[in-house]
Amino acid sequence: MELITDPPIPVKIRKMKERVRWQHPLIAQRGIDQTRFVLDDGGQERPDFSFLAIGDSGWSTAHKPFPQRKIAELMVQQREGCRFVLHTGDVIYQVGSKEYYPANFIEPYREFLLGGERPQSIPYDRMVFSLPVFPAPGNHDYYDLSGFLGALVQATRPLRTLLGLPAELNLGWHGSHC
Repeated sequence: MELITDPPIPVKIRKMKERVRWQHPLIAQRGIDQTRFVLDDGGQERPDFSFLAIGDSGWSTAHKPFPQRKIAELMVQQREGCRFVLHTGDVIYQVGSKEYYPANFIEPYREFLLGGERPQSIPYDRMVFSLPVFPAPGNHDYYDLSGFLGALVQATRPLRTLLGLPAELNLGWHGSHC
C-alpha cells in the first residue's frame, strides 16, 4: 500500500487543463493574447520593475518563531515598488491539504491578501491578493495520502502530544486531491 502518492504526469496535466483556461472561447472572444504578460498597474512606462519571489511557503506553526511569518515580514518591508509576486511552488507542506492553508499560508502572509486584517475569515479557496501572484505548482502541492495514513496521523495526534513528539505533521486527512 502506498501511503503518500504523487499523481502520474497525465493526471497532473489533466488537472492543470481544468484550471488553466488556455484559448478558452471567452478569452479568445475578448482578443486576449495569452502569450503576452502585461500588468496594467500604471507602471508600463517604466522598463525596470521589481517583484518578490517566494517558494516552499507553508510549513507547520509548531516551529517557533514561525519561519513563514518572519519571511512575510521581510516581504512586507520590500513590497514598495514591487509589481507582482512569483511563487515557485510548494505552497503548503507536506501534501497541500486545504486544512493547512489558514494557519500555514493565509495567516502568515495576511498583508498580501485582501481582508488580511481578519485572516480567519478568508476561505482557502477564495483568497484575493493585493498584488498579482503567479504560482507554479510544486511537488508538495500534488501529493495525496491514503485514507489509512490520514486516519493514522489524526488518531495518533493525542499520543504524540502526550509523548512530547511533534503533534503537527502537516499531513491532514487526505492530501491535495491532485
